[in-house]
Amino acid sequence: MKRDDKLQFELPPAPEPPKLDWLENFFKGLAKFIDLIMPILKIIFFVGLGVVIALVLYAIAKVIYETRFKREAKEIAEDMPPPLYVPDQDQARILLEDVDAMAAEGRYEEAVHELLFRSIQDIDIRRPNTIRRSLTSREIAALEILTPETRKAFATIGGVVETSYFGGKTIGREEFDICRAAYAQFAQKSAWKQAA
Repeated sequence: MKRDDKLQFELPPAPEPPKLDWLENFFKGLAKFIDLIMPILKIIFFVGLGVVIALVLYAIAKVIYETRFKREAKEIAEDMPPPLYVPDQDQARILLEDVDAMAAEGRYEEAVHELLFRSIQDIDIRRPNTIRRSLTSREIAALEILTPETRKAFATIGGVVETSYFGGKTIGREEFDICRAAYAQFAQKSAWKQAA
């Protein structure tokens, strides 16, 4: 085999890898630059860490304050404009004229029923979908959109109608006058000023 020149038993030395001086210089320069700015990077790191901790503490303190210590500012009722569901004053006056005419004819029960229905309509027009068909007059009187004054007025009218409808009591002039005064109170703007 050694006599055969075609066979090679000794390999030439491996060529040297190409020198990448520029890449080596780049990394050396980068390392020097990082060493140079390392104190500044440490300061930035600790300042950033401090900001993050401060934001977390602020968020926790805010939640604790709002859930435990914050009190809602009381709104002055006198400065608040009446809400949108206040009955229209002109329509209320016309209604009272109509029920007065019914009462003059002795139709007290019909007049009181008209006052109750108009009271319900006044609320429903201004606050749609608040009054369901299944609600009784007592349940309507308990709605949160009513103020104490309007609740009392509505309950008065509803109570008279309920006594007449379910109790069989005849409605006379006295009951009509009570319900008329209650509706007049119900329709006043001042009675609605503290509504939510």
